[in-house]
Amino acid sequence: MTEPVIIVGSGPAGVSAAWPLLQAGVAVVMIDASPADPLPSPPPGDITALRSDPNRWSAQFGADLGGLAAMGDISPKLTTPLTRAALAGYAESIGVSAQDFLVFGCLSAGGLSNVWGAVAAVYDEDDLRGFPFPRSELMPSYEFVKRRIGVSVLDDQSKASHTHGPKLTPPLQRVLDAAGKRTLPAGVELEAATNAVLMEQRDGRGACVNCGLCLWGCHQGSIYASSQEIPALRGFPHFTHRPGARARRLLPAADRPGVEVEERGVRSTLTGQRVLLACGAIPTTALVLQRLNAPCPPVRLLTNPVAAMAFLVPSLVGASLPHRSFALGQLAYRVSLTDGHRAEGMLYGADALPLAAVAHRLPVSRPVALRLSRALAPALVLATCYLPGSFSANTIRLVGDGEHAELVIAGARTEAADGGLRAAGRTLGRAMARLGAYPLPGSLAFSPAGADGHYAGTLPMGGAGLLGTDLSGGLAWLPGVHAVDGAVLSDLPAKHCTLTIMANADRIARRLLDEGRVVATDAAVDARSVATKR
Repeated sequence: MTEPVIIVGSGPAGVSAAWPLLQAGVAVVMIDASPADPLPSPPPGDITALRSDPNRWSAQFGADLGGLAAMGDISPKLTTPLTRAALAGYAESIGVSAQDFLVFGCLSAGGLSNVWGAVAAVYDEDDLRGFPFPRSELMPSYEFVKRRIGVSVLDDQSKASHTHGPKLTPPLQRVLDAAGKRTLPAGVELEAATNAVLMEQRDGRGACVNCGLCLWGCHQGSIYASSQEIPALRGFPHFTHRPGARARRLLPAADRPGVEVEERGVRSTLTGQRVLLACGAIPTTALVLQRLNAPCPPVRLLTNPVAAMAFLVPSLVGASLPHRSFALGQLAYRVSLTDGHRAEGMLYGADALPLAAVAHRLPVSRPVALRLSRALAPALVLATCYLPGSFSANTIRLVGDGEHAELVIAGARTEAADGGLRAAGRTLGRAMARLGAYPLPGSLAFSPAGADGHYAGTLPMGGAGLLGTDLSGGLAWLPGVHAVDGAVLSDLPAKHCTLTIMANADRIARRLLDEGRVVATDAAVDARSVATKR
């Protein structure tokens, strides 16, 4: 009987690698460490109902007020019950110690796609300059993934063609209207955001209804999460999903690769044609370093240095909060820097955000900010600003031996990153002021290293040394094992990376098929038959 391909992780990369393999008749076993407890559901109704709920403090911060501890110079979505539950205990559970670095991750099925911002950005030629293959090799996979998950461009309210679907909030509609009439400064580009959000019902997922609860969870399922695809994968007779199975270590290759897993305290071994590591750059790197079992200098971990700033459209101060809203990215921008790099980011409305999060961004005392936030929220535009990973200075290393080894991540803020973010903020501020949205003085806030959640580049394709991988994410000294997640990105542009990670995982799976390195099964495989209890 033909053995399966083992995929470690059910996040966007793992699911994207699974589809072409299953469609080609290859047996797949997907393992993930998802706990039995489900993630919290969003509050009932819409953002208007939440605003009028006298117990909204509990929905926002939790009965134990745990959400208050999450306030800081990071994304407001980190204060919601959904995100707090998704991220809780992640670093401790995978054995990571972080110094001056924020470690985000989610063990639930679907991983971080349960709480991501849904930005679906395609890398251009400049973005892919550091990759060891041409953009033409990745473009078909971009198209496969986009069709599969559902990708939409945010509607301009004045030209809306859908009854449902996200619409620009009033301050951003004014910004976009002004952009159509005025010339932006040189080096600044602005366009409608592209998100993995459905505007029309399909595959059991509903169309976006502008309920405004995006950060609390989507009642409609219109925001993509890779966990939504697992039922469809189960429709293949040669697919097996093993939730609650945590990968503990990679096995010596011998004649075939394998992984040791733990389920309900019991260890077993699982072997297959190939092992695809798709559990996120940090855990994937940990498994590889543990298997290397040799001294290794600190490995560079790429992240996108990120800052946030706020803008005000004065004519909307004190306006009524809209009854319908969309809390994810609405407009995307690019800013050229003097050194040839680009900063990129998203523009958001503030009307659907927790007012406490809005208040935290205001450059005044907290009591005053809380009183102002209600009046200012309808007029505010919030921006994120990312720099390329080359501006980051993080390292990851394994300390100790065997299962008791600890993964240590050291982060750092660099003068180059701070200077680049300030320069991008100034340029964006001038452009937004020309469009009628004025920068709030003192609102530029730098986030800690790792706060972007974009972890990449530890096992780069085309890289040199023991941790460099080939065009299929394979390590020369570890036959049959391939990394397919962010760990293998050769570079980390300022643009959001999730769609590219998914497209690259699809590309790697198709490459393995084309090269005959995985073969189809003649019959459905019961994956449990290849597990041997220790």
